[in-house]
Amino acid sequence: MTSAAHIDLYQLTSLIPHYDAGRSKERVVMCFFSRRLPKNAHTGEPARGYLLFAGLQRCLDHLEHARFTDQDIDGLRAHPVLGPALTERPELASALRNWRFSGTVWAPKEGTPVFAGPAMRTDGTRLSSNGVSPAAYCPYLVVETDVLSAKLIETPLLSTINHMTMVASKASRVVRAATAAGERRRVLEFGQRRTHPMAAVDAALAAYIAGCASTSNVAAHLQHGVPMAGTMDHFAIQACEQPGVPRHESEFSYFHEFHKAYPGRDILLVDTYDTFGERCGIRNAVAAAPGGPSGIRLDSDITADNVRKARALLDELGATDTLIFVSGGMDEHAIAELGDAPVDGYGIGERIVTSPDAPVGVGAVGKISMVSGRPSMKLSRGSGKATLPGQLQVWRDNGQDLVGLAHEEHSGEKLLDVVWQGTKRLPPPSYEQVREYSLAALAALPANKIEPRQEGVVVSDALAELVVQLVAEAS
Repeated sequence: MTSAAHIDLYQLTSLIPHYDAGRSKERVVMCFFSRRLPKNAHTGEPARGYLLFAGLQRCLDHLEHARFTDQDIDGLRAHPVLGPALTERPELASALRNWRFSGTVWAPKEGTPVFAGPAMRTDGTRLSSNGVSPAAYCPYLVVETDVLSAKLIETPLLSTINHMTMVASKASRVVRAATAAGERRRVLEFGQRRTHPMAAVDAALAAYIAGCASTSNVAAHLQHGVPMAGTMDHFAIQACEQPGVPRHESEFSYFHEFHKAYPGRDILLVDTYDTFGERCGIRNAVAAAPGGPSGIRLDSDITADNVRKARALLDELGATDTLIFVSGGMDEHAIAELGDAPVDGYGIGERIVTSPDAPVGVGAVGKISMVSGRPSMKLSRGSGKATLPGQLQVWRDNGQDLVGLAHEEHSGEKLLDVVWQGTKRLPPPSYEQVREYSLAALAALPANKIEPRQEGVVVSDALAELVVQLVAEAS
C-alpha cells in the first residue's frame, strides 16, 4: 500500500465546494505535460532539445496502490481548516477512506522523447487568438476520471514525472556524449548520496531507462532489477592504515585482498594518496593484481592528459587489458572535453540525479482539458500559460509531431495508448524492454531534434479551430 496523502492541502480544501455542489463524481479529462523545454538555470539559454519521458510505471504503481488509512483520515480531521469541513461531511471522509482509483489513462510509451513549445498552426504561423497563445506538447499522461480522483492523483503523479523525466533527460545526454566518444564506453550512475534515499531509487531507474549501464544503488537493483555495479571507496583504503606502516603499503595490502576476493572483477581506486608517483596507486594496483586488475578508477584531477598518462603507465607495467574508469563531477560537457582520451567508462552521480543545469524538474503540470464531455482550456491571457482543450492525440512522422484531437486521422505513429482501464493497469513491459525502446527512439531522432533549442509544436487545424472557438466564447 502507498499513502494517498502525498498531495497538496489545496487538493482537499478545494474539493469541499465540488462535493457540496454534487460535482465530485463528474467526469473530467486531465492532461499532464510540460509547456516548454527547460532552459539552463545559469545562462537562460535552451538546455534540452527533447525530454525523455520516464516514470510511467511508477505513476501506475501509485494509482494501483494508493490508499488513505484510518490514521490518515484522523490526521485530516485534526487539521484546523480542513478538519471541521470533513467532520461536517462524514460521507466525504468515508469516500476518502474507501477511495480506489478508477478511470482510463493514455500515455506514450515510457522512454519516448517528447517535445513542447509554442503552438504552431499547420501553415507555420503562431496560434494566437485575442491575447491567448497556448503551448503545444505531447502529454505524459491523459487521464479520464472523476473530479475527486483527479484531485487525489495530480500531485503525486506530477512529482514522479517531474523528477524521473528530469533525470532521464539529463542521463540521455550524458550517455549520448559517452557513446559519441566511443561506442563501448559505459556510464555508471551512482548519485544516490546526493538525493533523498527514496528519490535515489527512482533516479537510478530513470537513468537506466535513458541508457546508463548500471547503478550503484542496491535498492534499485533489488526492487526493479536495474543492473548493479561498483568499485571501492576511499574509506575502504584509509581504513586499512596501521601505525608505523607506510600508506602505500597499506594501500597495496587492501588492493591485494580486494583482488583475491573479486578476481577478474576488481576495479581499484588509485587516487587516495598518490596516483602517478614512484609508490603510487596505479603501481600498487598492478603489483597487487598480477597482470593488472580488471580496471582502475580515477576520481580526481580528471583531464585528458592525466587519462593518457594513466593508460601509458598501465601499459608500461604490462596491464594492457586493465580498463580506466573516471568519476568526479562528470557530465556530458566534461566527457566531451576528454575527447578521445582512453576512457572505458564514466561514473556519474550528482550531475545526473540533480541535473544542475536544469534542476527544477521539467515544468510538468496537470490541467483539465474536458469537463463532463465538454472541451475546456485554461486561457491565462498574456501569460503564455494557456493550455490545449479536448481529448488529445499526438502523431509522430519522421520526428515531427502533430498534436490534434483523438477522433482525427493523420499520418504517422499515434503516441498515446491506453495503459490503464477501469480499475486495472494493462500488463507493463519490463524495464529492460523500456530501456531498449528508449535507446531506439533516441537513435531515431533527427539531428535537429537533439541539441538544445526552443521551437514550436504543430497543432492540427481542427484543434486550432477549437482553441479559437473557446477563446471567443470566453470573450
